[in-house]
Amino acid sequence: MGQSGPTGEPMKYSLRKTPSHLHLTYKYGEANGGLLGRNLVLEADGNVLTLEVDLSANLLARNKSSPWYLDAVSLSTNYHKLKSLQCPDNLVRTRLIRAWEGVEEPKMRMRLILAPRGRYLFEVSPHSLFMGGIQLDVQAFLEEDSESHTPGDTQPVTEADGDSAGPHHRKHA
Repeated sequence: MGQSGPTGEPMKYSLRKTPSHLHLTYKYGEANGGLLGRNLVLEADGNVLTLEVDLSANLLARNKSSPWYLDAVSLSTNYHKLKSLQCPDNLVRTRLIRAWEGVEEPKMRMRLILAPRGRYLFEVSPHSLFMGGIQLDVQAFLEEDSESHTPGDTQPVTEADGDSAGPHHRKHA
């Protein structure tokens, strides 16, 4: 499984398309967070396995005070302090272990996609959790292979901005 494709391109394997709850922990006593990850994909390039997790949907929450939205914003500013990511999904764990065992001297990376704020790449060390699932401990933040964008002048639309006191709510684009 851990080989490159016939064209030398990395092979990609879908681990899970539907949302999976993820738990993040940070160094230096920063608050922990919970996010929904979608489209978990494992990319195999030689002995380097990269788990890619799309977290972008957390930023699309209409309620800008929701925990999902706030934890996504927190990740976009504290990504360099990330300590670990836990995924309680046993299907993801099983597929990751199978890929890990199929590679000689595997190296594991994790890419978190938080569009439009950034893409963050980490060197990680995986281990199974006793209660099920998998934990990826961050060994290093790979800044040269990451992108970070500050939101700029785009302000989130809040419920107060709309002043829609009636039963009809406007949809935000």
